[in-house]
Amino acid sequence: MTKQVQASYTPAQVLTRLKTGNARFLADKGHLTNHLNKALYTAKKGQHPLAIILNCVDSRSIANYVFDESVGSIFVARVAGNVADPNILGSMEFAAIHAGAKVIVVMGHTHCGAISAACHGQTTGTPALDQLLKQIQPAVKIVRQQEGRTFSCNDANTINRIAKQNVLDQIQYILIHSPDIARLVHDKKIIIIGAMHDIKTGKVRFFDEK
Repeated sequence: MTKQVQASYTPAQVLTRLKTGNARFLADKGHLTNHLNKALYTAKKGQHPLAIILNCVDSRSIANYVFDESVGSIFVARVAGNVADPNILGSMEFAAIHAGAKVIVVMGHTHCGAISAACHGQTTGTPALDQLLKQIQPAVKIVRQQEGRTFSCNDANTINRIAKQNVLDQIQYILIHSPDIARLVHDKKIIIIGAMHDIKTGKVRFFDEK
């Protein structure tokens, strides 16, 4: 990925590339090869990724694989529950403002352990993890209100709905707490979009899709 190639992409074209890469992943026809050569090239020529993906640390949901993108083509920020914080915002601002990324994706996934733990109100005894789970609580509250008496933390569909709501919440956090990113989105210089990765099928469904 050279600076010239990066510059030639529009945000919409980057999004299409990610969707096409996921289609290759689903068909088991990925192009992920020559990692060392690409690593050596980017070490010498510099990096010019097209997008930054915020996704969970879950070992089954790995952005480079599910989008079939190799070394140097996307930034990836990983944290349990794909929650945003000032450090994530700083990373996104670097990617979008200084490194030329055209798309920000916040990607949740199905059957997320962090979402389930937050739903059940679990405390782990480890302060850092407990504060992370608290950041997911607003999404739990919204889905609880929507579902009413049918709400159950033991229902996989409920957990997945919370995961999707959490993605939407994190996008709002990003836009509220990073005026620079919000301005780039408003000026249509970048796209910020949510997505959900189904770990049972491999399919990534972006929130612009029905």
